[in-house]
Amino acid sequence: MKKLFQLVKLARDITDNSSEVCQGSIFFAIRGTKFDGHSFVGEVLKKKPLAVVVEKGYTPPPEVNKLGVKLLKVKDTRRAFAQACREFFNKPDEKLKIFGITGTNGKTSSAFLLAGLLNGLNIPTGVIGTVAYRFGQKFYGKGQTTPHPKVWYKTLSKMVEEGAKAVACEISSHALWQRRIYGTRFEGVIFTNISQDHLDYHLTMENYFLAKRLLFSEYMYKAGVVNGDDLYGRRLIEEFSLQSFGTKPENDYRILRRRVTLKGLGFELFTPKGKVYSFSSNLRGEFQVFNLAGVVSLLLALGFPAKDIQRVCKNLPQIPGRFEIVAEKPFTVIVDYAHTPDAMEKLLKAVVNLKPRRVITVFGAGGNRDKVKRPLMGAIAERFSDLVILTSDNPRYEEPLEIIGDILRGIRDRFKVEVKPDRREAIEQALKMAKEGDVVVIAGKGHEDYQEIKGVKYPFDDRKVVLEILDNLQKG
Repeated sequence: MKKLFQLVKLARDITDNSSEVCQGSIFFAIRGTKFDGHSFVGEVLKKKPLAVVVEKGYTPPPEVNKLGVKLLKVKDTRRAFAQACREFFNKPDEKLKIFGITGTNGKTSSAFLLAGLLNGLNIPTGVIGTVAYRFGQKFYGKGQTTPHPKVWYKTLSKMVEEGAKAVACEISSHALWQRRIYGTRFEGVIFTNISQDHLDYHLTMENYFLAKRLLFSEYMYKAGVVNGDDLYGRRLIEEFSLQSFGTKPENDYRILRRRVTLKGLGFELFTPKGKVYSFSSNLRGEFQVFNLAGVVSLLLALGFPAKDIQRVCKNLPQIPGRFEIVAEKPFTVIVDYAHTPDAMEKLLKAVVNLKPRRVITVFGAGGNRDKVKRPLMGAIAERFSDLVILTSDNPRYEEPLEIIGDILRGIRDRFKVEVKPDRREAIEQALKMAKEGDVVVIAGKGHEDYQEIKGVKYPFDDRKVVLEILDNLQKG
């Protein structure tokens, strides 16, 4: 790797995309799920790059020597590319306190809560995750929950330039499995939970867990906390030097006396030192107790004073599309990103616990994704709702009615269900049916401002649509 890093310092650019190669750049041939970068080496050589990095065992075309292009062979080009990106952008992770959060649900909320707390503690903190990559008023883009290696290290580098001292990051299973962030040094890490999702990619729950496990086995960190109420979390605790948080007595940080209303939430936290601290927040949604407890536990484990955390907790920023209350009178409208069975259950339980007159739930399921979870989500929606309106989410290349049919297989009482494939029409119907004291839950898309249909992303924001419809209804 020493020779590679020396070349990186001389390179104009580094890339794993053959179309981006130029004279003086370094190309990394990576084996993907659809394409193998090694098949583009011949084409790349004609562009006269500084070097080409391939995996051991690959036989290069004979023109390599004639063209004078350096050829480096490594065991794993994915890891090598990520490490080269780190070098190319001058090791930005060494200039930041980076916090990584992994798990099926709660990553976005935890990242925003952690950033909110750290900023409140006068530590300028950015966020990298599902909603956006940003620091303060600077916006660096959005896309994958955890970006491509070059985007990852470039974004961290820009945050350093802008004055960031820390970054709260969502770390996806895809990113871990594909080594997108390989080489990154973390200040602290959090495991939220694992429930069914992404089986279209990982195939089995065990593979999914093993991908998440990589954050704890392949990366350096000062402190790590794990949801000890989660079965997969217990496995991590048994294997690694980690502290746990949760409601069960065996946890290091134990959640006590929860209280949740539409105005906010509170809980007490028993700590490993035998002390009990009380935390209250403007956050809403019972599931946010767990997310906040995980973040608070990590900060306490890192030595932050409890009294400072208590002060900042009271007024945290709204998390986009996470139990976001869009309207409150005469009925409440909540928009949430919940798109897995576990997230749907936690969301609807939190709503039911508020004791509304009725719960009206609008949701669908993403196309070309894990199909097994669809009937499970249908059963959960039926169980916790008085009325369910099934609609489109991001159908992508699937037919909306086929997706809805999969969801319906989990629903027994069809009299509780209406089908409206057009998402705007479904939301409008729910709002027209709602009465004083009801809660309308619009789940699945949360912060998203588009709807993806047949490869095209059309503008669509659940929150804006709700406000537009309510405005029209008020005008009569």
